[in-house]
Amino acid sequence: MMKKIAAKALSAVLLVIVGPICHAEGVLLKSDPKNNAEVAHFDGTVKLWFSGNVSERYPSVVVVDGKGNRVDNGDTRLVLGERHRLTATTKPLSSGPYAMRYRVVTEDGLIVSGVSKFSITDNAAGAEAKP
Repeated sequence: MMKKIAAKALSAVLLVIVGPICHAEGVLLKSDPKNNAEVAHFDGTVKLWFSGNVSERYPSVVVVDGKGNRVDNGDTRLVLGERHRLTATTKPLSSGPYAMRYRVVTEDGLIVSGVSKFSITDNAAGAEAKP
């Protein structure tokens, strides 16, 4: 009888601990440009998609060049009606490496941040990104 109670208690504790990990809100699902992509034709807009709704509290996307100079326009926008997608625009970009740094707060209050890198290339054959 005590073993059954202990097993049920352990199961309940595991659900509390592991459940949120398995269903994490706000994980970055994809970005455009993709991480480590080589892009020949860049339209000047970066896009990020998250697994859950992002809070309107200070979403941030910063794009920097290979020297660390900021090249975005400071116009991070949470897409209304799709609160899991952020966009930002950049100045015209020349060939070279770039990084997108993002930071969002989910509706659950979790802070999600990270970096996605991409390169602009003059080579038209590199138009489609490396996965």
